[in-house]
Amino acid sequence: MDQTYLNIGLISSYHGDSSREDVPSPSPDSKSKYPEYCKTMVVQDSNGVMKELVFPKALDLDRPKRARTTFSPEQLYQLEREFQRNQYLVGKERTELSKNLQLSETQVKVWFQNRRTKYKRDRGREAEVSDSKAESLAACNILRILQTRAPTYPSPLLPTYAYPY
Repeated sequence: MDQTYLNIGLISSYHGDSSREDVPSPSPDSKSKYPEYCKTMVVQDSNGVMKELVFPKALDLDRPKRARTTFSPEQLYQLEREFQRNQYLVGKERTELSKNLQLSETQVKVWFQNRRTKYKRDRGREAEVSDSKAESLAACNILRILQTRAPTYPSPLLPTYAYPY
């Protein structure tokens, strides 16, 4: 019997070996085939197949998600302006900005983290576009050189008098 358990976010296989301490075997009188610390959820995938997912109960999947913070246009303007001045806002500056914008320091900190990620992603895309433009320009230049060059076929590598036959 080969069962897979999710153990504190890590997947480990259980092959019926009761000597393993990290994955306790289910008790024989228990109705569940999973240990007591597991919670199961049955879902239907995109192909209509029912699948049973196993999670640790500690994940508390029934808890509702926190609402996403919505920033006002003025807050976004101030955050962006500060980001242009300094990408790493810490200490007293972050405290003052959070007070001025009526946001928590955590909200300001997370906004700056996300904004730095976006900045790096955008710079990477710009570099890709720049590289592809440079490659395209180089290819165009090579084609132009090849097209303007007069064909000299047949053109021997060496003068004909150099061949002994």
